[in-house]
Amino acid sequence: MTSVAFAGLLLVSTLFTPAVPVHSSTSGAPAGKTGSPGDVQSCTQCHSGTATLQHNLISTDIPPTGYAPNYTYHVTATVAYQGRVKFGFQVSPQNVSGTKIGNMVATNTTATQVQSSGKYITHKSAGTSGTDGRTWTFDWKSPASGSGPVTFYGAFNCTNNLNNSSGDVVYLSRITYYEDPSSVAEYVNQVHFNVFPSPALNEINLVMETNENITAEIFGIDGKRVKSMEFTDVQAGVIIPVDVQELASGIYFVRIASEGKTGIQKFVKQ
Repeated sequence: MTSVAFAGLLLVSTLFTPAVPVHSSTSGAPAGKTGSPGDVQSCTQCHSGTATLQHNLISTDIPPTGYAPNYTYHVTATVAYQGRVKFGFQVSPQNVSGTKIGNMVATNTTATQVQSSGKYITHKSAGTSGTDGRTWTFDWKSPASGSGPVTFYGAFNCTNNLNNSSGDVVYLSRITYYEDPSSVAEYVNQVHFNVFPSPALNEINLVMETNENITAEIFGIDGKRVKSMEFTDVQAGVIIPVDVQELASGIYFVRIASEGKTGIQKFVKQ
């Protein structure tokens, strides 16, 4: 393997199991080399040194409220290393089990290419050169409603261009986005309930319209779950008090799930 080959043989930490050796090319990393829990590959089996976790190498225009279903977002992957002139990358949108969430879309087909039916995107030969760094841009098509959080896992190789497996610098990066609860409500608002008061100070009340067992979750405006509860034998019209005094002031969403159906309502915490 040459130093211009993508060092996508990656592992984030000892939480993952050992990997098997694989080979890559300057024309693109083989699929499954992002260092995600699902990919589980070690860069040190082909390149000397270790893969270092770096923040903020991947960015998107997904809003803080989370992604909307079936929508196309722009993604940017950037790596920098002074004095290097050859770079490679691979990015994949996955859940914690390694399942593809949405699809990668190559918008610059000269520099990038998709793999495994849109699970991965990587460089082409024409997309490896750069002075002290390299940036790639592409799109992500979000999945159907109810798909849950997505993490963009990325691996980046800053090669020394010496045609050997030593001296390359490999970075891993990741960023997680949640599904926008308000957009989910448009698609899965099948469980009918009320939330009051809003604004709420220390407590909200849930009132179901039918008798059922429910799971109740509270999400912040950023899409992160902050509270989860289960209630059995809930009776229609009966008030279920929920303590929210520990929550910071802001906008929240309550999601109720029951027998494969879901409903969402918004409330404000003072």
